[in-house]
Order: sequence, then C-alpha cells, then structure tokens
Amino acid sequence: MKSLSIKILVMGAGAIGSLYGGLLAETENKVTFIARKPHVESIRKNGLTIEGLINKKIKNIKAETNPSNLVHEKFDLILITVKAYDTFQASTQIKPLTKNNPAILCLQNGIGVEGEASKILGKFSLLRGVSFCGSYMSEPGKIVSTGLGKTIIGEPYNQNSGIAGVVKEVFEEAGFPTFISANIHGTVWTKTLVNAGINPFGTLTKMRNGELLEDENLKKLMIETVKEGVKVAEKLKIRLDEDPVRLMVKTAKATFKNLNSMLQDLLKGKKTEIDYINGAISRFGKKLNQPTPLNDLLTAFIKAVEKKMLKEKDSEWKPSILQKIL
Repeated sequence: MKSLSIKILVMGAGAIGSLYGGLLAETENKVTFIARKPHVESIRKNGLTIEGLINKKIKNIKAETNPSNLVHEKFDLILITVKAYDTFQASTQIKPLTKNNPAILCLQNGIGVEGEASKILGKFSLLRGVSFCGSYMSEPGKIVSTGLGKTIIGEPYNQNSGIAGVVKEVFEEAGFPTFISANIHGTVWTKTLVNAGINPFGTLTKMRNGELLEDENLKKLMIETVKEGVKVAEKLKIRLDEDPVRLMVKTAKATFKNLNSMLQDLLKGKKTEIDYINGAISRFGKKLNQPTPLNDLLTAFIKAVEKKMLKEKDSEWKPSILQKIL
C-alpha cells in the first residue's frame, strides 16, 4: 500500500512536538516546525537529533520562528503542541494558515485546551489528543526520547468528520501506536488526574516520579489528590477510561527515573501548566460545590513557587540545576 504523504505543521515544536514532528518527517511527510529561535537555527544548520530510546538524525525538516512566514502554504495537518496556557495565542497565530480547513490536533496536557482553540479555529476539523510518550530537550536541535507509549485521539465535539482515522494512519506509519477514542474527554481527564497526582509533588520535592512512591506519606497524599479529582469528574458525568489512582501509581513506577514536565518547566525558568491540571480540578470543584482541598493547596503552592522563581530568578531554581539532575 502506498504511504500517505501530507504537509504537517508543528505549532510549538518543543520536546514533544519535535518528537512527533521528527518521526513524522522520517516517512514521506513534509514537516515544518514553528519553534523558538535557538531550536530553529540549530535544526536549519544540523537537522534534528533524537537520542534515548530512539537514535536518529533528521535533516528534512523546515523550521520557522513565525507562522506569518507560511501564509502562502497549505497544510493538511496542524499539531498544536504549545504549553496549555499558550493555546489561545497559538490558535490566533495559525488562523491565517487554515483557509483550506486542515485537520488540527491539540496534543497537549491539561483540561480545556480544545475549548480555547475552538474559539478561534472552529470545531469541525478540531481533534483532541493525549500522548503517553515522553521526551525532553537537552539542547537546541536535540531531544531525548524517554518513553514511547500510545497516542489517543478523538473528536471532542462529536463531529463525525472521519478526520481522526486519517491522522491515526499517518501517526502509525511514523511509529506511534495510535488509537481513536469515542470518549476523548474521559481520556483527557484520566491522564490529567494522573498528572495531578504526580507533577506537583515531584515539583515541590524535586524528586523523580518513582521516588515519590517510596515515601508512604507522599504516596497517600498523591492518592487522595487523585481521588478528589475523580469526585469532580463524577459530578461532571465524565466517564473515565480506567481507575486513575491505579494508573497514577503504575505510571510513576513505569517512569521511575523521570522528572515530571512541571518540574522541568520550573528548572528551565518557565511557567507551569498548573492551571490546566490541579487548578482546573479546583475550579470545577468550586463550581460544583465539591471540595478539593489538596488540589487547592497544591495549586497555590506551585503558583507561589512559580511567581517567586519567575520574578526573582531564585538561585535554587536556576536552569543549570536541570542539567545536574539529569
């Protein structure tokens, strides 16, 4: 069977976006990255290097810093892989590139990003995805693959467009085990609850995922944090894919040596996605009159640390620590 060959734009090619975009470019797809200037310059000069579980050097990637440079190009698929808090801005930037109605996949962490994207991009061609892959950027132009799990995609607005099937085929050809979910909201909530139980605890303690489970007090608090989120999901009538508590423990064990993405963000001097994880659970809890004291507390702690770090460039959180820990 002849391979599908499509034009793909990766909007926000950081660690995860570069992993997907890089492997998609390995097949016959034409891939363009929108990324930060150092990453773009390195890719233009040397190509993209993937290390870790995968070892590849990919040189056929086009890279730009600004979507406005691409207004005359037509893409078949746009991956939105920016941080959750940048979704609205990114959607606005790529709006001029969507006149031919490409498929758009929000492949991000957290609750509610597809809603922000839909305000700008509409709903019909919009897909929501959840990735169980892991990677981090060791330096511009180079990422390290730490996990190659499944990718789950679905149509959040029940559009029945059939677009998800095409994206699944393209992803699987590039080596990503991909599944279509008729319950993508449940999938998003399930993974978010897992992140809610791991990320803030790992961030506040600067511990690896597996290390958290070795402290019984921390483990109990992690479990209770997830259970709070489950109660909120139940009130929202969200059908979870599986038991988030069991999945959280399983995930922490499977990624024992990993530093969670929230901790990595702070160590790199970046804002976190706490508002779309524990913060989202807290907001829904308040609306539903469902208490979420642990999620409230964790959100407040992370935002306080984030504010201090971003304002003062706290020496205890300086980016160089990331290289020492990794």
